[in-house]
Parts: sequence; structure tokens; C-alpha cells
Amino acid sequence: MPRFSIVIPTWKNLSCLDLAVRSLRRHSAVEHEIIVCFNEADDACRQWGGGTGVQTLYFEHNLGVCGAVNRGVKQAGCDHVCFFNDDMVALPGWDTALMQYLGMADPLWLSGTAIEAGRAHPGYIGGQDYGCDPSHFREADLLNDLPRLRRPYNVVSTWTPLLLAKRDWDAVGGFDEAYFPGEGSDPDLAFAMYQHGCRHFIGVGTSLVYHFSRMTASRFDASVCTDAKACFKRKWGMTWKRFLRSILHRDRVITPGYPQVGGGVFRWF
Repeated sequence: MPRFSIVIPTWKNLSCLDLAVRSLRRHSAVEHEIIVCFNEADDACRQWGGGTGVQTLYFEHNLGVCGAVNRGVKQAGCDHVCFFNDDMVALPGWDTALMQYLGMADPLWLSGTAIEAGRAHPGYIGGQDYGCDPSHFREADLLNDLPRLRRPYNVVSTWTPLLLAKRDWDAVGGFDEAYFPGEGSDPDLAFAMYQHGCRHFIGVGTSLVYHFSRMTASRFDASVCTDAKACFKRKWGMTWKRFLRSILHRDRVITPGYPQVGGGVFRWF
């Protein structure tokens, strides 16, 4: 089975990071390459015991999600790169569910499906509270409930975790670092992939992760953050709402048998 280069940006979030890496080791079908990118690395980051098989990059300043991931991808040695948040927990089958779609379209965007405590949303599985942080994580309960949480369908998605062929990542230039600390970077990358010829953005309903949700983003001072919506509109000449809703139709359910070989862009229920 193919290995992924999993790139994890992190910013003073060691308890989440440690759980994320342990879950990837425990619940992956193969031993993926893991690259951890530390923003504002301090002594605790450098002393972190990630174990063998984890590459680490240390940055003195906070490069944000985009800058850190771009530098991590440059170190990637696999044909596919996966952007994984440090506040996510990989669940059994997360990678094999993505693997079954590899090769069915080129270029191709694959996303996992996050389980979160917040409100229900077509792009992720909300209303499922298994803990707000690693110290309160009810892993046994979540693993017991996993069969009922797996979705028997896919949706159009640009959500994280995301998986792209490295050649496609390189072709579009990766994340645009103008989006700091990272809001807006996913739809921006999706637009770049769309221009690159990608017409298949598949959120796999059986590739599940648990997400503690915004544990890092909520700590940023808004005054230093890019106006992501304005940045997107200047760059692409439209709002990301229009792109995601009217062009990609993000979060819409995909029909069985999608994608149709030679048959248009999307088909819906």
C-alpha cells in the first residue's frame, strides 16, 4: 500500500501533537512518513519525544500554517502529501479509506471527514462530543461508536485532512503564504487545483478523524491575521463563497459511482 508524507504544522500545542502522532502510528495501515513543523520552536518543542520515524523542522518565528506546511512538503519523500492538523486524532481505517480512491482521477483532491463536538455540518460530522482536549478525550467511547459514525456516502470537500499528489502540490505552488495564519488557505489551494484541472474533490465518508477544533486558531491575535476573504477576492476575482457553492458545490452529497469516466464534472442525489 502507498505511504503518505504527513505534514503537521504546530504552534505550542504539544499535548495535541503528541496524541496526533501516536494516533497516526496506532491507526494507520502502513508506516507513513511524518514531518512535524514547529512554529516558534522553544526548548520544550526541541525536547519533544516524537520517537523514531518523525522528521522535525524548527522555525524561530511563527510562519503560520501555510509557511510551515510548504517547508514540510519540500522534505516529503512520498508520492502523496497529507496536511494533517495537530489537533486531530486519526481513527482506524482513516488512510485505507483514502487509498481506495487513488488513481481514479488525475488530478485528484481527497479529504478525510472530521468528527467534532460542534453543530452538525455536511462537510464533517458534528454534534459528537468525545472531549474538548486530549486530557478529556474519550477514545474508548469513540472507537466503540465508530461503526455508526462512518458515513456511507461521500461529499464534495476541501476540508482537512487533505491528500494530494506531490506533483500536483508542486505544480500549483502549495499554500499561498499571504493567508496568515492560515484561514482561507484551503479554498485558495482548491481554486489553484481547479485551475490546474482538478474536477474531483472527494470528502471520503469512511476516512474519519476526531478534531478538537480551533485549539490553535482561537489563540491568534486578530490584528495580525490576514483579511482572508478580501485576499481571496483580490486574487481570484470572486468570493470564496461563490467558488465553493456555485463552482465546486462543496458539501453536496456525491452520487454512487462518482466520478463518471468521461462524464461531466459532478452528479448529485
